[in-house]
Amino acid sequence: MGFLDKGVDPADFERFKSEVNSQLKALTSEIRLKVTDSEAAARASADNASDIEEKIKSTKVGVDNAIKELLEYSEAVKEEVAGVKSLVEVAKTSVNEIKSLATKNESICAKAVELTDSISSASTVMSSELSVIKAALLEAQKLPDQVVTVTKLLDSSAVVAQDIEALLTHSMKKKSEIDELHKSILGTEVKGADGSVERVDGLVDSLNRAYGSVEAKVTALESEVDGAVKGVIEKYEADLSQDRERFESLISESKERYSAIDDEITGLLPGAMAAGLSAAYEKKKDDEVVSSEKYELSFKVAIALMVAVSLIPFGVDVFLLGWKGADLVQVIKDTPSLIVSILPLYFPVLWFAYSSNKKLNLSKRLIEEYTHKAVLGKTFSGLSNQIESLPRESVVRDELRTRLLFNLLQVSSENPGKLITDYNKSDHPLMDALENSAKLSDSVETLSKLPGFSMLAKKLATRTDELLSAQAEKVENGLATQEVMEKPVVKDASATTASVA
Repeated sequence: MGFLDKGVDPADFERFKSEVNSQLKALTSEIRLKVTDSEAAARASADNASDIEEKIKSTKVGVDNAIKELLEYSEAVKEEVAGVKSLVEVAKTSVNEIKSLATKNESICAKAVELTDSISSASTVMSSELSVIKAALLEAQKLPDQVVTVTKLLDSSAVVAQDIEALLTHSMKKKSEIDELHKSILGTEVKGADGSVERVDGLVDSLNRAYGSVEAKVTALESEVDGAVKGVIEKYEADLSQDRERFESLISESKERYSAIDDEITGLLPGAMAAGLSAAYEKKKDDEVVSSEKYELSFKVAIALMVAVSLIPFGVDVFLLGWKGADLVQVIKDTPSLIVSILPLYFPVLWFAYSSNKKLNLSKRLIEEYTHKAVLGKTFSGLSNQIESLPRESVVRDELRTRLLFNLLQVSSENPGKLITDYNKSDHPLMDALENSAKLSDSVETLSKLPGFSMLAKKLATRTDELLSAQAEKVENGLATQEVMEKPVVKDASATTASVA
């Protein structure tokens, strides 16, 4: 963009110059022809001169406007230079615009010089024409009005010439200012006395250096910012991991503490006692179940051993009859002695079976007792909730609660250990029989001492003696029968021996 878009166009100026020359020539020819024609031509020339003056004034106005635009452009350039310092990102674009502006300014200056030359030549031509006009006016002295008009025209032409010269001077000053502005913006090369060329930097060079330094600083700042951001992120991640670990540990500790407090609170609740007793009874019941299984196994083993010991005489008899070929009568005769000989084996097994059976029955009784108590403890919470659901003003509620608590205390106070009796006595069956016999004799003696029961005691004693005598007689008869059966066998054996001899 340049100021010639709104100022004087050289082609228009040349056309204007040619028109002025043609008009001056026409004016001269008309003056030479005749006075009247000269007067008309003078008037036309005066009119043309006034038109020319108006055009020159308009040209001056255009030049002034162009100069104002140049000043505005110079101010804009200065503002753009100041803006370029703050806007580094558009610096290169601004430099290109400044270069193009400088190029346009140079072309404008060249056109202004050409315009000045053309104005000078026009003023020269006008001066020569003025001399012609003066000669024509001398010849037309009879026409004072025309002379006065022509004189005024000359005066105005002189004024116009002075204005043109002043405009040329002002244009040269502006050109020098534009050149200085161009040098200050783009820089210049100074040639020394020795022929060396020295570069004087302008605003563009300063701007490039400032842009380079700013770019380097921005790069360094970006690296520093990246390092700082990485450090902050690493520190944040480390702090976050530590906080997460502390938070997780706090959560775990809080959960453990909550569980402990919850268990403690639950233990302090009314139903906790019943639950604790139920758990204890369940544990004792499980222990008794294990013991019962062990006692049952021991009883089965004892029964198997008793069967095995009882089969010993049968096995011996089968062995003697089948493999040794012994006599049947002799085998039957020796069987009682064999049975008596295995009694030391049979009685310990019998003792073991008797003890296991007794402990098994006790264990079953304890299991039932513990199960009953555990069931009552478990139902306490449900019954408590049912009682709590009753209306608070109800008398039955308090009575049921009291009775429930009483029953729980009564059941809990009953010790299952009372079922374990005679723990300081032996489990041997023979000892039990002797103890029962001693108890029976003591009971008989006690009854004999009572009035009215002595006859009963005597009858019991007599009956006992009769039973014992009857049993003793049966035993003697059995032994006698056995001796009778053994004698013929001995005689037959001796006879057989004699015949063989």
